[in-house]
Amino acid sequence: MGGPAFESLYYVDRGAADEGGFQAVSAGTREETKALVRRSVLHTASASESSGGAGPSLSHVFDGVYVTARGVRLAGDDKHRFTHAVATADSALYGAVRPAQLWDAPWWSEQPAPSAECAPVAAEPQPGPFGVEEVRDWVRGLPDGEARLLAVHSALDRLHGHGAAQVVFVGPDPAEIARWIAAATLLLPQEMALRVGFRIYATGPEPNGPEVLALRPDQAGRFAEPGSDRNHVVFDLTTGRHSAVDPTEAGLHWVPRFLKSDPYDVVDAVELAHLFARDANRRRATLADRLVGGVLMCGESIDDRAHALELVNWLEHAPASSTTDALERVTEAVMAAGPDRTLLRRLAISVHSGSDALAGQVRYALLWAEIDEFARGGDGTPLGTLPERQWTPDEMEKAASLVEAAAGGLDPQRLDPLLRLAATFGVKPRPERFADAAARFAAWWADNPGAGMDPDHWPCGDELIALLREELASRLEGPDAGPTATAIREHWWRVLAPAISDPFAPLDAAVAAAAVENGDRSRQDAIAAMLGPLREADRPGVGDAVWDALFAHSSPTLPEMRRLFAGMPTATLSESLAQKALSALAGREVSALYLDVLRLLVEHVRDETLLALWKEDGTLRRWLTAFRRSGATPPPTELSEVSKKVFAARGPAVVDALLEGEQAKAVDAVVRAGERLQQVVVSELAAAWDDEATTTERRDRAVVLAFLIGWADDLTPTMRAEFDKALEGWAGAHGQADYRRVSRLLRADGPENAAVWHEWLRELSKKTPRKPTSPVADWLLGRRRDR
Repeated sequence: MGGPAFESLYYVDRGAADEGGFQAVSAGTREETKALVRRSVLHTASASESSGGAGPSLSHVFDGVYVTARGVRLAGDDKHRFTHAVATADSALYGAVRPAQLWDAPWWSEQPAPSAECAPVAAEPQPGPFGVEEVRDWVRGLPDGEARLLAVHSALDRLHGHGAAQVVFVGPDPAEIARWIAAATLLLPQEMALRVGFRIYATGPEPNGPEVLALRPDQAGRFAEPGSDRNHVVFDLTTGRHSAVDPTEAGLHWVPRFLKSDPYDVVDAVELAHLFARDANRRRATLADRLVGGVLMCGESIDDRAHALELVNWLEHAPASSTTDALERVTEAVMAAGPDRTLLRRLAISVHSGSDALAGQVRYALLWAEIDEFARGGDGTPLGTLPERQWTPDEMEKAASLVEAAAGGLDPQRLDPLLRLAATFGVKPRPERFADAAARFAAWWADNPGAGMDPDHWPCGDELIALLREELASRLEGPDAGPTATAIREHWWRVLAPAISDPFAPLDAAVAAAAVENGDRSRQDAIAAMLGPLREADRPGVGDAVWDALFAHSSPTLPEMRRLFAGMPTATLSESLAQKALSALAGREVSALYLDVLRLLVEHVRDETLLALWKEDGTLRRWLTAFRRSGATPPPTELSEVSKKVFAARGPAVVDALLEGEQAKAVDAVVRAGERLQQVVVSELAAAWDDEATTTERRDRAVVLAFLIGWADDLTPTMRAEFDKALEGWAGAHGQADYRRVSRLLRADGPENAAVWHEWLRELSKKTPRKPTSPVADWLLGRRRDR
């Protein structure tokens, strides 16, 4: 035969004179199997003598191999006994059939084989008359059947625990005993049921025998009185009495269900619970495993919070064998039990990555529970955070409607915690759906600027800020304008600043002025927000409106003024605005920024002093432009009109141009420009070589340029001394490595440059004063006196 099959063994015992032996075995049967059959499951004479002297026996044992055997007396021969055994090392061959169900199965052989080889028995053997439903119906028909099955099952359930007592059945009917063992083992997982060994009948007590023994009443001996032997659990089927047996949790769970529900589903549930336990490395199924098995296989519902809690615990650590469908059905069972928000939150965390529809239902139920708790007086603080999850459009509509309905009946001060709660769920309610409540809240909020509201924590914060703006704008135009303006200046500007856009609106103007007055980042943001309106040249007075809005409480800085006027259309810069800006310039130190702003306002300048500064700045800027373009500068006489403060204001720009330009041209331009510019240059070069924020190369180039200018022929003694003093200060603060870098730069223009540099350093080290001119200096500049 093909496919998996049991080994089959026929054994004939011909009485005391003949020890008997295997008459036939199926192909491949191992000697170890034969030995186990011979010592454990052979039909005995005592068994043959029961039930009128012709009754069969049934035995089962596990010792590395599973063996189930049926024995009979050979027909027509009172002395010869025949045993048919089936054996396998693979428990799966039994399928769902328990060994005791094989009583009187139709495939058992009762006669020797015609040869020494017999056929194997196919896997998943057909049971005898003790099918699942037949056993269930039989127990239900017995007086106290449920209690008796609970006792038998509990006794067998404990067999593989520490110090378990051997179970003994006493009764005249071997079929009845087989029924009880079948019923009890059907409620054990098959893995455990197959390890419950039994012998129907045994010849007497067997201390080292199978876990379950069956004895005829005349063999009972001390077992005739159940309870008299503490080492055995005795069931006397003749009297109906049995030893005291504490029910197991599994028995209390499964026995009533087996008798009242579909027994096949219950047997499957038992198996599934065991599978979950095994996958979780537990020896026995827990209550949660059993509940899940009942939900999945029997369609059971959960009636109380304790059982719902068990299922949630199970879901949080679901075995790897759990399918998505199984997890969803368990979740649905928890939901049907009406869990509280604590369980719902744990459930939402467990299923957030599962079925989108189910995860949405759980999250919605949790939101409902949280809002219900809040409506009952809770503070709206959720019990914990939730994993991120996007609602579907339909889910969002439903969830938002729930929040909106709750918001509609709230006192204004209670809206904040409700919205924070909605935010933790990612739900955005629409204030227009609870318009009256939202309007009441806006009025209350305007009355309570110190209430600590933070719109960033609301999912509809922008919409509620818009309502607050409407409320405050209305108050600015009414009898409460004064207190409202004060509140805006002291508090509301922080909330409203991000939305300002219109300098003509009293509210935006008040907010902008407060933002500029109160903070660095908020000041710049407010100015940036007003740059857009400034470019709207077709709005008369927009420049003045922006200026008045921004600087109502504080004066502009020079960078802010340049930023405003640089991008402003000519038509926007009105005479009145220019005069406001010029007034802001009054009294400030002349700087590059000062001159930049003045240049932007020059068409409106009437003051002769300011006009003179503008002209001087223009002269110096032209000089700089000429140098940048070609290195050729205008006649030095033009710079004679430039004041010292204009030179000082543009000094950094001058030095930047000199360091970026050709070195020889830079030296010539500075020497020709005169002392006013030279004074600025020596000061700015010293600042450049002290600037740690710039590159080493730029700092070294500043030293080189100062040295070359200082040794120029046409430099006045006064200025030569100034450059020399600055260089001596640099040399005193630096070392040989710095000197060598400067030397390399000088050598790039000719070796004579480096030679003069080293000569100067030697003179400096001797602390000897240096002559204003020397042949070496003449040689450096290519103008030696002897030529």
